[in-house]
Amino acid sequence: MRRLFLGRDAYRKRRLGDAARVLPVLFAVLVVLPPIWLPQYFSYGRGAVWLAASWALTIAATAALHRAIGRAKPEDEDDA
Repeated sequence: MRRLFLGRDAYRKRRLGDAARVLPVLFAVLVVLPPIWLPQYFSYGRGAVWLAASWALTIAATAALHRAIGRAKPEDEDDA
């Protein structure tokens, strides 16, 4: 008999995977939107620092998500 719902660990692992897939879109919004809203604040120097800081933040968030995915228990991964 197929189970109707996934176990908690499998559900958590899938949602972490979804978060890892959404992260590049969030990065694009983080990089593009503030300079569009405040172009006078994000000049060449500040814009470069903003890009580097948001890129580093995205790398750190991706690493944390992948570490959390790796720690999730691999059992109970039935497709439902």
